[in-house]
Amino acid sequence: MSFQLLRRAAFAAVTAALLGAALHADRIYLTNGSTIEGDVLRETLQGVVYRSKSKSGEQVASADTVIKVEFTKLPALLNTAEGEVSDNNLDAAADSFDQFAEGVLAGENKKDKQEWAPGHALRRAIEVNQSIASKESLGRVVALADKLITKLPDSRHVTFAFMAKAEALRELGKGDEALAAAGALKQLVAAKSLNESFKLEADLLEVLMDASLRGPQRRNRLVELGAQAGTAHPLVRNRARVAEAETYLEGDVKDFAKALKLYEGVVKDPKADAATLAGAYTGLGDCLFQQGVDKLKSGAEDSLNTLKEAALAYLRVVVVYKDQSRYVPRAMYYCGRTFDLMGEDQKPNARKMYGSVIAQYPGSNWATEAKNQRR
Repeated sequence: MSFQLLRRAAFAAVTAALLGAALHADRIYLTNGSTIEGDVLRETLQGVVYRSKSKSGEQVASADTVIKVEFTKLPALLNTAEGEVSDNNLDAAADSFDQFAEGVLAGENKKDKQEWAPGHALRRAIEVNQSIASKESLGRVVALADKLITKLPDSRHVTFAFMAKAEALRELGKGDEALAAAGALKQLVAAKSLNESFKLEADLLEVLMDASLRGPQRRNRLVELGAQAGTAHPLVRNRARVAEAETYLEGDVKDFAKALKLYEGVVKDPKADAATLAGAYTGLGDCLFQQGVDKLKSGAEDSLNTLKEAALAYLRVVVVYKDQSRYVPRAMYYCGRTFDLMGEDQKPNARKMYGSVIAQYPGSNWATEAKNQRR
């Protein structure tokens, strides 16, 4: 049996064990750091509807307080798709997620009646295509997002779909369409009278997609939105803070100290989704890398310690947030650069990082940079 088949068999065995464990339930992760266990019934714009074993009737976790949901029991095709993800067969996984959603929405999968399942499947299809990070996969992100928005308009994942669509369009060089996607989200929020969190989310997406906002003007809007979000809406607040920090690292004049403070605040209070945390740790690595370079030039004794901290921040992105393609190739490349600066004994690790960028993101600018460094 091949190693890949062994991995697949192990994945299936673990999944079967989970499915057979009657005591396990779905788990809802909340922004306050707590979790809820119960059987998830639906995921709507209003919240995650679940049935608790300790309470009668249906309960609701407000959508703006939910970071993620882990399902104990997945339909068979979704289990297969997750197995493909584990084997790094991302194209096959994305197709399986989409195929499942199509079947349910067309009424073909009679056995799969979980109301949350098609929205979850389409979101996973979008996320996997984001991980592939090719021009073709970004086009698929747009198409899948449109499908989710059109066919499941009350799904909790609709706001994510608008964000993913806008970001993909921006990456494809379609700035006007990206801004229009942000505007469509604002229209949806107004039409459905959604709560303040959704309004702030839509406003933030519009700022991020508006190419006419630059430098201090963009930063001021991000600061304003972060303040409006405050402690009541930490997911939006931390996303705004990461975007604000990124403005300090743009252009010819960079302020690493101000960016570092913002990134540190987010990672110390990690009430954020995976994309936001990946951005925070990548930015943290960038700031520490620059500090390490400056210390090396000045002969400071603790320069290697600072570089080690930078490498650890980058490695966290590579390992923990490996599906966040906006940040992973950069983190891989700069992790390699950091290892290079740490001395001869770390050169092999540097080459491994450069090789990973080239192999996994062959068409990216970071792969080109890695090839130049490896010479």
